[in-house]
Amino acid sequence: MFEIFKYQDKRFRFHFLSIWILLYFWKCASNPPIPQPEPLPEPLPEPEPVVIIPDTVKIIPPSPPKEISIISVKYNINNMEIQWEKSIDPNFDEYRLLQSIGFKGTQDTIFSSKNINDITLTLENFDPTKENFFWINVKNTTGLHTSGEKSTHELEIKPPISSSLKTVEGKYDLKVQWSLNKDVDFDQYILMRSKTENMSNKEEIETFLVREDTTHILSLDSIYYYQIKTKDIWGLESLSNIIRGDYNISLWGKEYSMVETKKIDLSNQKLFGSIPSEIGRLLNLEILFLQNNFLSGSLPNQLWDLKNLRILNISKNQFRGNVPSEIHQVESLNEIWFSGNNFSGSLPFQIFTIKNITHINLSNNQLTGHISESVANLKNLVYLNLFDNKLVGSIPAELGECSRLEFLSLGRNNLSGTIPPEISKASQLESIALFENQLSGEIPIEILELKNLVYLGLFGNQFKGELSNEIFKNANLSYLRINNNKLQKVNYDSLCASGYNWDNSIYFDLSDNDFRDSIPDCFSEPVFYEIYTSFKNKN
Repeated sequence: MFEIFKYQDKRFRFHFLSIWILLYFWKCASNPPIPQPEPLPEPLPEPEPVVIIPDTVKIIPPSPPKEISIISVKYNINNMEIQWEKSIDPNFDEYRLLQSIGFKGTQDTIFSSKNINDITLTLENFDPTKENFFWINVKNTTGLHTSGEKSTHELEIKPPISSSLKTVEGKYDLKVQWSLNKDVDFDQYILMRSKTENMSNKEEIETFLVREDTTHILSLDSIYYYQIKTKDIWGLESLSNIIRGDYNISLWGKEYSMVETKKIDLSNQKLFGSIPSEIGRLLNLEILFLQNNFLSGSLPNQLWDLKNLRILNISKNQFRGNVPSEIHQVESLNEIWFSGNNFSGSLPFQIFTIKNITHINLSNNQLTGHISESVANLKNLVYLNLFDNKLVGSIPAELGECSRLEFLSLGRNNLSGTIPPEISKASQLESIALFENQLSGEIPIEILELKNLVYLGLFGNQFKGELSNEIFKNANLSYLRINNNKLQKVNYDSLCASGYNWDNSIYFDLSDNDFRDSIPDCFSEPVFYEIYTSFKNKN
């Protein structure tokens, strides 16, 4: 059966193909071919057409706002003010102020504003000891933003403004006051003191952390030079002027300014007791008169703190003890008057090292020891009075080095030896009192030739030999006492021939010697009464 279908299929395809071919030829026969036209001449080439490409539409992206800068960062002790440029961006939306502590610190937004006119911010919480960096970020309406460069406040590179000590005074205590310091970086005041004006070995006695603290009260024992040190937050410092402390000191019921007092005269005031130690605080005291009172005790060491003292007169009181060797510490001393007291002990050689001294009076005391050769240091000495003490030894030849010496009194002591002729080098001598000692030898002719000599007292010694008639050639001599010695000869004839103006003589005494000569005729009894009496008694 399969084979029958297979055979019938082939037959079908054959008949279909035959019918198609017949139909194709029938169509061709009924439509004859169309005659072909003659070919047309080839056309000339046409120019290539110009292609116009339209412009591309540029899409402009939104731009960020223009950078703006910090104009200034100013601060004082209370606040900090930051100011920046005003934005000119037409699409402005917002400012943001950024801050960092240190250049690489964390960035923090500390302020934002949508008001284009907000260009200033004041901060109250800040640490000026650190670098506070600020910069501005500007945002526009497109959402874009930009930041300017960082800026910081200027760190102080110079010391703070110095304070000024205005007053240092008090009455029963010491008030120290200084000016208010206005430095923006103020940190603290430091009050310092020193015993010397140049503030050497100064010490810090108080610190003040509050700017308004400008007054301090001290006790009376704080007597120094004062200075204020001002420190800023950077550790830099400045120094004020130096002022000596001042307050009132009570002495014998009277008030004296420590600084202003230069002279105290309490002579003949019937004062009792000792000299108060507080007197040593009168640092500008130059003259102290306490003579003719009933003061007693020893001299306080505080006296030698008076570095400006020039004249010290405590004569005719009842002071006792040694003359302090510390007296030489007062280099400014010109005059010391200690006569008529009960000072004892050795005469301190240090007294002869005070180079500026002009007058020394230690008479009428109980001083012992020698007169030091250090007296040669006293080139300015004019007056030396050691009368009525218990001094021993010889008269130092170094007295002749005192070229300005005018008055010399060494009488009523236990001095021995001869008169050194070197004394005559002190050519300004007007008065020499060496009486009532144990001096011996001959009277040096050099002494008798001193041209300015007015007084010569040599009585009560053991001088011998001949009295030179040169003494009578001195026109200025008006007081001569050589009585009570052992002189053997005087050249009266030469004396008469000298032409001496006896009318100038006020006192002339040669009595109680060992003269054996006769009185010459030129002598008249009224003028030479003492000489005549002396001679008559010996004969």
